[in-house]
Amino acid sequence: MFSWSCLMSRSMILAARSCALATVIVLLGAAPARADTSSGTIALALTVTNACVVNGAGAVQSNVGSLGTIRFTDQPGIFGNVDGQLVGSLGTLQVLCSPGVTPALTIGAGANDAAGKHHLASGGNTVAYRLFSDSARTSEITIGQQLALGTATTTAISVPIYARVNSAGAVLPAGSYADTVQVTLSW
Repeated sequence: MFSWSCLMSRSMILAARSCALATVIVLLGAAPARADTSSGTIALALTVTNACVVNGAGAVQSNVGSLGTIRFTDQPGIFGNVDGQLVGSLGTLQVLCSPGVTPALTIGAGANDAAGKHHLASGGNTVAYRLFSDSARTSEITIGQQLALGTATTTAISVPIYARVNSAGAVLPAGSYADTVQVTLSW
């Protein structure tokens, strides 16, 4: 037996689908057109302060650690002038600062200083040494002396430091003599 109610239900379903499809088509066709534009800007800012780095470091450090070593050749217990030179990771000490900065290097006290002089020590035994800013060893760097390094450019400033030790006629006991000198870079 045939039922009109089933037929109407199918008709209504088809009509509802047709109506929904028509609504979607109308809505898609009614999307707003974008005919105008508006533009703006984004602000960026960076403040750069003056800085210096030592021996090729990639960042400013408050404590750069060892700047290098001055190693004298081994000597017998009595000896005359023996010379040495600071050797760092890049050879001589290298200081790279922001262009226009006027850095200075202060050579401070050593661990074994006495009577205003630097000393190497081995146990209770000491021997005086001196630091210089020139290879002829005529310009002595005294304790606390500040070395002006000039005006920085984009190139690292080479800072050679030389040393001389002499037993001054005394026969020294055998041992490994050492000292550590404090250095401060300011800009």
